[in-house]
Amino acid sequence: MLSLKDEQRGDVVLKTSLPPLAGYLRNHAHWIPVGFKPLVVRPLDSGTYRLQLPEFGALGFQLAPQMALRQIEDDECHYRLVSVPMPELDYEVSFDGLFRLAPTPGSVGVFWEVRFALALEAPGFLQMLPQAMVQGAAQAAVRAMTSSVCHSLVDNICRDYRSQIREG
Repeated sequence: MLSLKDEQRGDVVLKTSLPPLAGYLRNHAHWIPVGFKPLVVRPLDSGTYRLQLPEFGALGFQLAPQMALRQIEDDECHYRLVSVPMPELDYEVSFDGLFRLAPTPGSVGVFWEVRFALALEAPGFLQMLPQAMVQGAAQAAVRAMTSSVCHSLVDNICRDYRSQIREG
């Protein structure tokens, strides 16, 4: 069994006040599909979305995992994205994301963090290789994919939010 994990975090400052940014984040039906572009995002039910993550791989094995996410608003300064189990898959994906908003006069600091985990059975041909090598190569591939998705998500959300504010 391969157990692959990655954590990403960062922060950004938006020149805005808290109420419009909190309102934007409450509208997950808009920002989740926009934020995760170019990934395919499909609504499953009220507040839950299925995402097709980018294909990644190592040592001749490729995987394009899927996951389901739900947004939870703890309060107007804390928004979480959490994974929803998808029992039909032959692997397990766990996603725990947080946007923490810190308002200051004239701006809002946005701290974000993501914890991603993927557990799957290594295909037979990979089981013949040294497991430390397989784990290391797969871990590096997951880290690269997670980093790309997270930074794209934050950039897309900031760009879209700024355009929404200019239009509004």
